Amino acid sequence: MAISTRVYNDQAMSTLNRITGDIQNIQSKIATGRNILKASDDPAISTKISFTKDQKVMLERYNANINMSKNRLEQAETAMGTSVNILQRIYELTIQARNDTNNLADRQSIGLEVKNLRDQMLSLANTRDANGQYIFAGYKVETQPYVEDKTTGKVVHHGDSGVHTLQISRNQRIPTSLNGADVFLRVPHDKGVENMFSMLDDIVAKLELGKMDDDFIDKMDSSVRHFSLQQTKIGATINRSDMQKEVNDRQLLLMDQDISNLEDADIAKLVTDLQAKLVSRNAAQQAFVKIAQDNLFNYLR
Repeated sequence: MAISTRVYNDQAMSTLNRITGDIQNIQSKIATGRNILKASDDPAISTKISFTKDQKVMLERYNANINMSKNRLEQAETAMGTSVNILQRIYELTIQARNDTNNLADRQSIGLEVKNLRDQMLSLANTRDANGQYIFAGYKVETQPYVEDKTTGKVVHHGDSGVHTLQISRNQRIPTSLNGADVFLRVPHDKGVENMFSMLDDIVAKLELGKMDDDFIDKMDSSVRHFSLQQTKIGATINRSDMQKEVNDRQLLLMDQDISNLEDADIAKLVTDLQAKLVSRNAAQQAFVKIAQDNLFNYLR
């Protein structure tokens, strides 16, 4: 009789402990709002949640790259837009200077304006991003790419032809700027390609002599078209990055929904389960107490 009573007591206590553990687990889920508290609760779902979160981190990194590249590209686009305006003005000035009504002083005055515009182009070629890095320097982002030699007055290139790229999706990379050498040092025209700064210096020198040739007018017309093309290239890259960001954002939203569906607790169901467990625990406790009392009464008899 003592053995059977002890076995019953052990079984009853085990049942109470299990129900109490279930109650505590449900209460924890209600308190955290999470259906999965630890991986062992559901290994398959936990693995899926972990994988989805890893994919989400990767997409967020892609979006951060898009934002970084877009900031640099927008600054480069602004520089190209301003360059187009400057070159358009120089083109107009070369046409004006070609007019035979201009005398030496008139052309020298035009030359001064062209020289100032040339200096603005030099400043644009040395545009920096928000981190102070040179946008058109290639990989030498800490080195000023275009420097005027104090002895000769010529612009010397200290950058390289590298183009930084960033990953914006699993299979896409985009440039964060343009090849500065292609932009400023290889301006195409009917007779080949030419250094933009050398071209402008030649125009200034010609105007200081009171002259202007048709060749310079044609070169400036080609220069305007060249820089307009660079601006268009940047705009297309920005549009491409914007479209990819929309795709990434949609994927992130779906991932958040998947994680929520897998991870978030159904509070209403948990409350119902908790109430049922509490009823079961109370019933088990009452049964245990009653049988224990009956056994004690029989023992006393």
